[in-house]
Amino acid sequence: MHASHPIQSRIADENTALRSILEGTATTTGGRFFDALVANLARVLNTHSAWVTEYLEDTRQLRALAYWADGKLTRDFLIDIAGTPCETVVLQSGIVHYPDHMIRLFPGNAALKTINAASYLGAPLLDRDGRVIGNLAVMDVRPMPEEPRARTIFQIFAARASAELQRLRAEAQRHETEEKYRRIIQTTDEGFLLMDSEFVVTDVNQAFCRMVAAGREEIVGRSLLQFVDEDYRQFLMMNRENLFAGDFTELEGSLITLNRHKIPVLIHGNRLRDNRGTVIDSMLFVTDLTLQKRSIALAAEVQRSLLPEEAPYIEGLEVAGRTLSCDEIGGDYFDFVWDQQCPRDSFSMVVGDVTGHGVEAALLMTTVRAFLRMRASQCGGGSQIVTEMNRHLARDVSNSGRFMTLSFIRFDVASRSLRWVRAGHPPALVYDPVADRFTELRGQGLPLGVDDQYQYEEFVETNIGAGQIIAIGTDGIWEASDRQRNYYGIERFREVIRQNATLGAKGILEAVFTDVKIFTLGARQEDDITLVVAKVGESQKPGPEYVI
Repeated sequence: MHASHPIQSRIADENTALRSILEGTATTTGGRFFDALVANLARVLNTHSAWVTEYLEDTRQLRALAYWADGKLTRDFLIDIAGTPCETVVLQSGIVHYPDHMIRLFPGNAALKTINAASYLGAPLLDRDGRVIGNLAVMDVRPMPEEPRARTIFQIFAARASAELQRLRAEAQRHETEEKYRRIIQTTDEGFLLMDSEFVVTDVNQAFCRMVAAGREEIVGRSLLQFVDEDYRQFLMMNRENLFAGDFTELEGSLITLNRHKIPVLIHGNRLRDNRGTVIDSMLFVTDLTLQKRSIALAAEVQRSLLPEEAPYIEGLEVAGRTLSCDEIGGDYFDFVWDQQCPRDSFSMVVGDVTGHGVEAALLMTTVRAFLRMRASQCGGGSQIVTEMNRHLARDVSNSGRFMTLSFIRFDVASRSLRWVRAGHPPALVYDPVADRFTELRGQGLPLGVDDQYQYEEFVETNIGAGQIIAIGTDGIWEASDRQRNYYGIERFREVIRQNATLGAKGILEAVFTDVKIFTLGARQEDDITLVVAKVGESQKPGPEYVI
């Protein structure tokens, strides 16, 4: 028979006992908290052993987070709950107390016989949904009569142990998730980097390192601006506030490797926020576009080859043309037709703008150019040429929703008169520097591809004198915008022509493109820009100059 030692003799004062356990566990967390808890619980309650465990529901086992017995601490071993007093705690989800006769109550449990166990007090660790996630218990070789103060202490520290176990589980799950995503990021072929608001790189994956041919230690701590080309660097610096203000950014640009090789990339960016919503970094996913751009570059080369192959000699007329695509290839179009057209004593200038831009627009532009050149070699007025172009084009694009605006202007060398057809295109401008007056070459006309039965009309202007300037542009000029979304505008376009009217056609054209570039500095070009300038003169001038 066991000697009786009432448990109240072991807890002389409840407050003292609580304070003793609290002081022993207050400054610890995690595994050290559980170690301190069982050691102090066994000491305060004067028991043979104390433990805190995690319940593994799938296998019906308890994993020891900390186990104190006979003054020794062990941890991280498994116990099957079948046939143990802990099983009762799990099944009842409540405090279980066996004051005596443990071996008689659990005759099949050899471990109880080994230590000659007499009594047990256990409490479940419950999560927020009331599910059992563990167990806090003490066991002694002496009887343990009912004592409310012991139950109070158990309830308090079971709740504290439950909170700590839930915190550790959440932390482990977070670490597991972070590690999973880190492995994904590190093994993906897409470049990834984190940077602060000063563009300083704080983390990077191997794919980005391969892109710029640099080691991680050569990238982290350096500015991203050191790995981009000059134009993109200028754009990023001028738009830094806007880039870091939003939650999503999509940009195309170029990276520069350590060996100065240029790589076209697509960047998707987003802000990285903490649990309070505070931005802590910016993350960028970087896609190498080298293969895609290689195919597009070939298409761009083909498109450039479709420009006039030779500069004509036009008496009394100097011309220049240029197009600047917002993508590698575009839907804007300009052309000069001479010599091969009928009548032969005329020179035609054509500017067109296909809806949208990119590959589809470029293909449609190519179709229009081919038909125009074929039809212009046959006799007929501008209205007849454009009407037949429209009839063929409308049948091709009727179900696509695409169309094209066009300005067709024919300069008669002998009479120095203009004849033009306007197919929905912005009116060409004629500037007379003597009178300081702009005239718009207006006239009705639907865009090409809208109505295959439409009949286009040709208009005439006979009062064209020396020094006058003809400018045919696309809306990409006056609709170009700066970083504040202000438009360049038609009035500024006119003013540049006015201020540079003493220059030749090429000088005027370059002045316009330079001014547009200055105005849009730091903003992305969103549309193709095309301009043809012709200047009427008395002396013979070289033929067209053109650049894409």
